[in-house]
Formats: sequence, C-alpha cells, structure tokens
Amino acid sequence: MQAGDLIQSRYRLNRLLGSGASGSVWAAKNELIDRDVALKIMRPDVAEDAVALQRFFNEAKASGRVRSSSIVEILDLGQAEDGSPFLVFELLDGEGLDARLQREGTLEAEFAAEVFVSVAKALDLAHSQGIIHRDLKPANIFLHRDPEGNTIAKILDFGISKIFETNNNFTLTRTGTVVGSPAYMAPEQASGREDLDGRADVWSMGVVMYETLSGTLPHEAPNYNALMVRILTQDVDPLITRKPALPAALCTVVDTCLRRDRDQRVPGAGQVGQQLERALNEIRAVRYRSLGRRASDRAQGQFRRRASDFQGSDPGNGVMRDDPAPPPKKLLLAAGLGAVLGMSLTAIVFLLFVKG
Repeated sequence: MQAGDLIQSRYRLNRLLGSGASGSVWAAKNELIDRDVALKIMRPDVAEDAVALQRFFNEAKASGRVRSSSIVEILDLGQAEDGSPFLVFELLDGEGLDARLQREGTLEAEFAAEVFVSVAKALDLAHSQGIIHRDLKPANIFLHRDPEGNTIAKILDFGISKIFETNNNFTLTRTGTVVGSPAYMAPEQASGREDLDGRADVWSMGVVMYETLSGTLPHEAPNYNALMVRILTQDVDPLITRKPALPAALCTVVDTCLRRDRDQRVPGAGQVGQQLERALNEIRAVRYRSLGRRASDRAQGQFRRRASDFQGSDPGNGVMRDDPAPPPKKLLLAAGLGAVLGMSLTAIVFLLFVKG
C-alpha cells in the first residue's frame, strides 16, 4: 500500500499514520462522500491466521455495537483488492495518552479526572453490552480534539475484547495464552482465569490512572515472570504515597480500583465514573475557592493601596492626608478680624434702625 492508492473504488490513501507487525493505519478520504477517515489495513499473510483474523473482525463488532462518544466510531468493513481486510474508523485529531505521558510525564489532576470520567462511562456502556476490553492501556486511549477544540478521550482497539453472546463466547485466545499488556493486567487476568468480567477493566483503568497521575506504574519488575508474581502477590502502594500533593479523594478512587481481590474492588466502571465525578467536583470547588481568595486578596490589596493615598505622610511629598494640615497663622488672624468687623457692622445697622 502507498499514498494515492484507491481502495474499493472509494477510499483514497493520503498518509501513513502508523504501522506494525500485523498491518498499517492510514489517513484516507472516502471520495464518494468527501469524508476524511482512517483505514486500518491488515497484511494478507497475517489474515491467514484464523485467530488474528477473528480478532480483527471482533474489533469491528465490538466498536460497532457500543455507540459512545468516547469509543472510536467504526464506519465500514471490507477487503482490499489484494485481499487485505480493512476497517474504516472516524479520523481522530490529537495524540495517544501514551504519547502525552511520554512528553509531559503526568497529567494535571483535574484534567485527568475529566478524561477518566468519560473513559469509565464508555467502559460501563461496553460492559452493559457484554463486552470486556481486556487491553486498556495509555496506547489505547486517544486524546481527540473536536472541531470546537475540546478534548475527548476515545477508547481504541477492541481487538482482544471478550464478547459475550447468547450462543457464543468469543475469547480469542489460543490454549495457554494470556492476552493483554502485562503491566496493566488484573491479577485474575494474569493468572489465566477465564471467568473475567468488567472488574478486570476496572483494574486496568486504575493502573492507567495511577500512571497518569504519578508518572509511575503501580507494579514494576525486571522481567515478565517477576512482574506477574508482583501483580498476583503484592498490594499496590497507595497513590498518595507516590504523589502526596494529589487530591486525596482522587487517590482514593484509584486505590479502590487496584485491590487484588476483585470482590473488594469497585464493582463496576459505572461506579468508578460516579466516584470520579465526585472527586472532580471537589477539585473544582477547591480551585474556585482558591480563585475567590486570590481575587479577594487582590481587591483588598487595591483597597489598601487606595486608602494609603489618604493616610498621613510628609506634606512635602504631595500626598493627601486624612487630617488636613492646620491653616497658616495669617489666615487665622484675617478670619478673626473679619468676624469682629462683621459683628460690629451688624450692631451699627441695628442701632440706626431702632433710632429711626
């Protein structure tokens, strides 16, 4: 595939967005309706693997079933002229959370809470539709800028999601294979249990939040086996011990997502979203109070500066005073004579009037 190729007589490839072992992602245009889109194209040789192909179509099914502004929208599914299967998604503008963290280290608490409220709600909707993502990580959360400039978190890649059907249960695993990204796996997922539910995604979201807020992973080890042992046997350090300046309420939400015993964990992504919203409201209230105090301090400072203009100081400095300086002695003498003369003149007029 190369720029300029026309797929299925309507999708014109514009530029390569990324590539990997299984295929590539292109920015393209649907020339029939003049819409910019993204094409995820699987290599033909990879498509010969039944499990890989099923995962590819599973992504289409999962993304198509769950309609949420925080899950990337799938628009079409097809096969290119060379036999390559492809998916068509909305074209996103922005960057992955992994790229943002690599550049900035962490996200500010309020913005992070806003991002994960939407992620939690989208996961809750997926779980209600019988879909577990099983591979939530920073690379699968995209910070999309909409036309108005707002940032919207989008969950990507439901390729290894588990879909529960009435007649089928698509797990998309080979015998003895553990799927997912090791550092983000829930203990029950790392141990290979097959009875996974939405609480596995709650754990993974907790790991991503922990990393996003602290700049560190809750569990780190020199190799895969050591990491699995830590996840299965060690409790996570409370988030606030890694980053004491973080809001306590937000740290508590993250910590409750990372309890090894899933029965002690937050029971669902919907509840995580509600707890995050409460923590977010507390963060905003503190910020507003802080802004109010700063505004009050500024107002008081301005008042004090203005009041100082009327406080006593050296008259030679030309500054106004609360108590004006006493009038000169000559002025007092003139005023006294004026008063005496005024009274005398009044008396003379009165006497003339009486005699007349």
